[in-house]
Amino acid sequence: MFLSSAVFLADIDRESVLSNSDERRISLPPEMNQILQLEEWNHPNLVEGEVPSQSESFQQLAQALITGDCNRYRPSQPPNTHWKNWPDGGSL
Repeated sequence: MFLSSAVFLADIDRESVLSNSDERRISLPPEMNQILQLEEWNHPNLVEGEVPSQSESFQQLAQALITGDCNRYRPSQPPNTHWKNWPDGGSL
């Protein structure tokens, strides 16, 4: 039930559900810089045996974090993180 409510609220009033930049900084050291913020990406389907370590998106994100170069994130696969792509999400 909670997941459904959160998904619904994020769909109709995203800014009220997700954290703002000040809220995201609370637990981070001040010297850390944000290099990338994703709103969507291609997430591996764990149920079907896909693993993050083999995911192009996750491999590129790791390279961006290691190097500090956000240009390392250039996925070729379309994003799939919208809730409509995961109709059984939260029910497993």
